Amino acid sequence: MRRLPFLASALLAFFFTLATSFADSSEPDFLKPDTNILFLGDSITQGGTYIAYIQSYLWQRYPDRNYNLINLGLGSETASGLSETDHPFPRPNIHARIDRALAAAKPDLTFICYGMNDGIYHPASKKRFAAHRDGMLALIEKVRATGSEIILLTPPPFDAETKRLKGGSVVDKNAPDFGYKTPYEKYDSVLQGYGKWVLRKHNGVARSIDIHTPVKNDLATIRASYPDYEYGDGIHPNDHGHFIIARSILEALDAPGIDLLPDSSKPTPDSNLTRAMPLILERHGLISAAWREHVGHSKPKKEDVPPLPEAQRQADSMEVEIRSILSKPERQVRRMSQPVGDHQLEYLLQTPSGEK
Repeated sequence: MRRLPFLASALLAFFFTLATSFADSSEPDFLKPDTNILFLGDSITQGGTYIAYIQSYLWQRYPDRNYNLINLGLGSETASGLSETDHPFPRPNIHARIDRALAAAKPDLTFICYGMNDGIYHPASKKRFAAHRDGMLALIEKVRATGSEIILLTPPPFDAETKRLKGGSVVDKNAPDFGYKTPYEKYDSVLQGYGKWVLRKHNGVARSIDIHTPVKNDLATIRASYPDYEYGDGIHPNDHGHFIIARSILEALDAPGIDLLPDSSKPTPDSNLTRAMPLILERHGLISAAWREHVGHSKPKKEDVPPLPEAQRQADSMEVEIRSILSKPERQVRRMSQPVGDHQLEYLLQTPSGEK
């Protein structure tokens, strides 16, 4: 008889929960408890969903350990110092705030992810590439001087097809001008060039991680079945794209249990992660915004958040609640089957832990 599998993600989540229920002395490379882990980048990092997903993995896998993830991503920012003519304000340059950021965060480990804005959505040019390269090298040297370890991330993909699906404009190389409103249609090839540079060996860099290829491959797999699938807005990934970024980072750091990691962007219904995720994202948004305003930046619009000490107090309170939710016994999943005509119907039955 043919078998029809149902709720495969629920089974995956169950086995991940089972795997994390045992004491595990192993840990990901570089991600150490009781250290300051800083993330620098543009609006993709400011949105920070991939960072929140990494945080949720650490809370689930290591419930008795404390990991301090500090998100200082800033929308519109570059490492190159360039800005296109149609941008509403000069793009912020990380070098204008890096000294304050490092003094405040005191990082032991720093993730750096720039590039999406650095080419200012133009075709490739040696001059713009040099500005990105030189800005990144200067940033690496600044961070290295603090004693922090450094991990570089390639920029994620630019997806012109999503721009088209949403009715946006992408232009060819002969356009009179380019910018985030009218990006070059093959801008992703520019980002690939930046990514290749990131993946070279650099003095003072502990590891370089390719997040571009896994996200692009995942997008191609989805598009093979769903041609109209939209990847965020073409520049900023959707939640699933952020999950692929988080998973790619954790895989590159040899994090245990990643082969069974459930998709944080669509967790199993009625799981602890489902109940905790809104609060995880709320907490992340609060504390990262407070950190940005504490350090300061040149963007005209400031975020209305409490001072950092008060935001930290609120975030700590949320963390207690999040950890309480994640520590509850998961509903157990049992595989059931019954004949339905000439099919064998398979399904997963969830029951509270302890019930038979």
